Amino acid sequence: MANTIIDDFNTKIRNGNPITRLIIINTALFLLVSIFRILSFFSGESGIFIVIEDFIKNNLALSLSFHGLTLKPWTIITYMFTHFALMHIFWNMVTLYWFGEILSQYTNKNKIIPLYLFGGICGALTTILIFTIIPQLHSFIGVPIIGASAGVTAIVIATATLVPNVNMNLMFIGPVKLVYVALFVIFIDVLNIASYDNIGGNISHLGGAVIGYLFIVQYKKGKDMAKGLNRFFEWIKSVLKSGPKSKMKVAYKRGVSDEEYNYNKKKEQEQIDKILDKISKSGYESLTKSEKEILFKASKNK
Repeated sequence: MANTIIDDFNTKIRNGNPITRLIIINTALFLLVSIFRILSFFSGESGIFIVIEDFIKNNLALSLSFHGLTLKPWTIITYMFTHFALMHIFWNMVTLYWFGEILSQYTNKNKIIPLYLFGGICGALTTILIFTIIPQLHSFIGVPIIGASAGVTAIVIATATLVPNVNMNLMFIGPVKLVYVALFVIFIDVLNIASYDNIGGNISHLGGAVIGYLFIVQYKKGKDMAKGLNRFFEWIKSVLKSGPKSKMKVAYKRGVSDEEYNYNKKKEQEQIDKILDKISKSGYESLTKSEKEILFKASKNK
């Protein structure tokens, strides 16, 4: 039974789409931390369980200082997969799923994990930098931070930047354009900073928002910020693959000169950019059938 669950979990991680993988990793880590916190509580916050809980907290959360980051550099990654509160992880994962699916429809799913990581890293570094250079915020230096919010905010803003006029159906409100959802998210973060409510977390959200916007600006110029990280992931995957390697080699012939190939790629990108601009101005519904097919094929080939 246990082996079946573990095998199914591993299969989901390996074969699931990137959104599913992020949700599974966040949820699994949340459950692990929660188990030790529950055991620590019932043990009277003494003994081995409280030691394990403290170890997890101290080595997964990010200390918002450059000194803390140099001592535990891995926490700039682990913090964005760590949650202690149920509603915190619930809303982060729901938002990740909603906006991740929309963004995947207009680009492709390989953009999700790099953007999530870039957003989390940029959010953390932005917060540490602001805490360091603004004297009034020095009292917050070293506070721990956890949560996927900066990475999720990057995906939210990226989606709204790419297709601002696409509607999202919100409960009790109805259809709302993504650009207004994104502006509301930014507005709330700014208000929370002004009220000193989770100031570190909200500054990190804004850092994630900046990277989400820049990601799509570069994407529209034909520059893929996720390309390098995806190549790294492919290299890791190839290293971890087990079993004998096939010695059979397949030769591919392009059939056209380099100049012709580059010209065709440039024309294809120009066509995609026009379609994305049309979506931005008039929404996805304004596309013709052929334009939708072009966009779909382009997302499959990336």
